[in-house]
Amino acid sequence: MSAGVALDRTLPPAPGALRPFHFPGFLHAELPGGLAVYAARHGDVPLVSLELVTPAGGQHDPPGRHGLSTLTAGLLDEGTARGGALEIAARIERLGGYLASGADWDVSYLAAGVLSRHLPAALELLAEVATSPTFPPEELERLRRQRLAELLRRRHDPAILADERLTEEIFRGTVYGRSLLGDEESVAAIARDDVVAYYRRHYGPRDAALVAVGDLDPEALVAAAERVFGGGGGPGAPPPPEVRPAPLPGVVVHVVDRPGAAQTELRLGHAGIPRRHPDYSPLVVLNTLLGGQFTSRINLNLRERHGYTYGAHSRFVGRQGPGPFLISAAVATEATGAAAREVLGELVRLQEEPVAPVELAETRDYLIGVFPYTVQTIGELAKRLEMLATYGLPDDYFERYIERVGGVTSKEVQQLARRHLHPERIAIVAVGPAETLESQLSALGPVTMWSPEGRVPAAAA
Repeated sequence: MSAGVALDRTLPPAPGALRPFHFPGFLHAELPGGLAVYAARHGDVPLVSLELVTPAGGQHDPPGRHGLSTLTAGLLDEGTARGGALEIAARIERLGGYLASGADWDVSYLAAGVLSRHLPAALELLAEVATSPTFPPEELERLRRQRLAELLRRRHDPAILADERLTEEIFRGTVYGRSLLGDEESVAAIARDDVVAYYRRHYGPRDAALVAVGDLDPEALVAAAERVFGGGGGPGAPPPPEVRPAPLPGVVVHVVDRPGAAQTELRLGHAGIPRRHPDYSPLVVLNTLLGGQFTSRINLNLRERHGYTYGAHSRFVGRQGPGPFLISAAVATEATGAAAREVLGELVRLQEEPVAPVELAETRDYLIGVFPYTVQTIGELAKRLEMLATYGLPDDYFERYIERVGGVTSKEVQQLARRHLHPERIAIVAVGPAETLESQLSALGPVTMWSPEGRVPAAAA
């Protein structure tokens, strides 16, 4: 600042010009056996992140065995033909790294992180765990007990009760209507033969993907992956089930009774779109404007304008099938009905009123400006590459994503809101004291009362 020029501290500094950004380069190769490899040299530290993703997610859980996918994934690193869980833990500890396994709706994963000098040993261990698990019966029983204890704990968590009740209502009659963890009955029924059969049907190098990011040579990594995973492809993975939730009949309200609660967990939502849908990227702009950042409309409305909550959020959940669109907030119980009406009003406003150019520009600039921060670490970049593999997105997807976000117009936001937001067909879930909430919410739609114990209608409890 020049001498003698006064600084106006009542105005925020003007934003600078957006700096050009390009998604980090990576190598994408397909091995003869069907394994896809995504490898990138990234970062300035001698670390490597490895992740093997297989299309064995919760969407494939068979009837009566809900939770089988996550239980199978959790057992992968509990024993192999070479050694048990303690031996595996000791080997990864000697490498100074970590090994983890799990599953979501779309895929199962095996993840490892090590110093780059231990990459060959980590890759061999990852392949061993993926291709020769033994599923020891005693480990199955241990994990089953842990799972049953977790399911019991979740009955007393109001946020989880709200999330699960909402998804059950949105996806009633489909696999998405169940918990990834299953329920007490299904988990108790899972036998070792079920785990082995699930593994044989859904696991294998064909249709799987290996993601490797860090201090590595991508070409050498591809060659090493071909050596340790072999050339045999095995049977292809079964196609994902078709998830077609029935549209909600209107605004439906579900109250899960939690007597005496001063705070209510509030959820609103309906079925959204698959991750591969062409509207998904521009919907990120709409959602950020609606409830995807601190200055979003519903947060400013519920938190700043009315003081109903400390925070309100919305999101379109990406899945191979139509993931949920949901809005969540913990609100003062006495303001639950008013908060729900305000949220519905914001959805309608997006459909009826064009977004102001300044608000839209700020939202686009925020998304473009923050995106580079989401690929700074090797783990963050690995997650982006995993997304390409899981959903079959083109290699230049994230390069084009920035351009697509930058080109979203006010008219397009309004069209997206009319196509993909359904305030007239939406589920509302409130977990709090039923005697207080029923009168507040009954004007919005028919109310169904639920008890948290046993998850059955309160009238039948």
